[in-house]
Amino acid sequence: MPSLDVPSPAVSPPPTPGAAEGDLARDSRARVLLRQGRARPLWFGHPWVYANAIGRVEGDAAPGDIVSLCDHDGRVIGRGIFNPRSQIPVRLLSRRDEPIDAAFFRASIAAARALRVRLGLPSSATTAYRLINSEGDNLPGLVVDIYDDAAVVQITTLGMAMRRAMLFDALEAELAPRTIFEAAAQSYAELEGFSATSRVARGVSRTQVSCREDGITLEVEPLSGQKTGMFIDQRDNRVRVGALARGARVLDCYAYAGGFGLQAARGGAASVTAVDSSSRAITRIGAHAAANGLAIEAIEADVFRFLETATPGGYDLIVVDPPKFARARKDLEAARKGYERLNALALAALAPGGFLVTCSCSQNVDAVEFERILAAGAKQAGRPVRIFETRGAAADHPLPAGFTEGQYLKVIFAYAS
Repeated sequence: MPSLDVPSPAVSPPPTPGAAEGDLARDSRARVLLRQGRARPLWFGHPWVYANAIGRVEGDAAPGDIVSLCDHDGRVIGRGIFNPRSQIPVRLLSRRDEPIDAAFFRASIAAARALRVRLGLPSSATTAYRLINSEGDNLPGLVVDIYDDAAVVQITTLGMAMRRAMLFDALEAELAPRTIFEAAAQSYAELEGFSATSRVARGVSRTQVSCREDGITLEVEPLSGQKTGMFIDQRDNRVRVGALARGARVLDCYAYAGGFGLQAARGGAASVTAVDSSSRAITRIGAHAAANGLAIEAIEADVFRFLETATPGGYDLIVVDPPKFARARKDLEAARKGYERLNALALAALAPGGFLVTCSCSQNVDAVEFERILAAGAKQAGRPVRIFETRGAAADHPLPAGFTEGQYLKVIFAYAS
């Protein structure tokens, strides 16, 4: 991690969730000036300032404060959240020299909502969608997923944690959700220096929320599920799998809530098998299949072990959507080997002329590298593959142009002869 070559400011104690959450939040007049030659990415829209790009800090800037970001010559690039303990000490909120206050957050959330409306979300068929996608909606460190009448908030930066009350107020004003949940991102909280607890933050206390995805009814558990309760980013890819599944023997690996399998079953698959190592996931898949009148065989098993004993050529369409294999750059080599082995095993179980849908949510594995990994897995399996489609996160996950760090999800649709 690069060191932060700036004066050490006075450190305010991290806030805890509660009524006084906004008491420590300051919109300061401090300025962070970049080193010479380091401003170009920021002028062209990149939202992050890395520690080694900072030249100096002028004024009193405490962790979590709003600061002005300037180039080496003092020209204001924008305003952002400051945290000197992070390897990304400044994350931009605005490209204008404007106050970052309750009105700013209300306007930002309204703008994000307007974009989703233009994208057709929510609709009668889909009531699960992402309202705020962090940097993609100019609110770095904030994710808000909507599940019908519930908003699930996930906070990953100290500055946003210190402004919880403002954010919740803005969400209530814009959407009037029946419940606002906060899903703790504990690893980020520890890195950034704030406390995080999964909880019902406001509104009606409950543990489950019903919603719909492309007409399929789902039950989400915001406080005990993965991410905010569901992997909304794969929604459009699940729909695409459903369109390819007619008459196919489908295998959904790392199935979680069964989203790919449910779409495949509704799309007319000859059979659907869903595999996950979690007994809770298997129960959830069974409940979702029953609620939607669909047939899925759900199997509790480790995916690698399952594929190692699968009948060669036993499936016509296989989806592998594993958890993040490379959480840090030091994990890259092990991740490559894991992805290669996983794809090789899946291809061995795929019938000639079948489709493999292979996914990676590891930010440290880029799209080019992931394609090479698939090629290596195909070589291991002795199966030539042809890519016919590459996809990413759903449309409600926008990103700034040039912000490759945000392009974490890679999905490859391949044909194996």
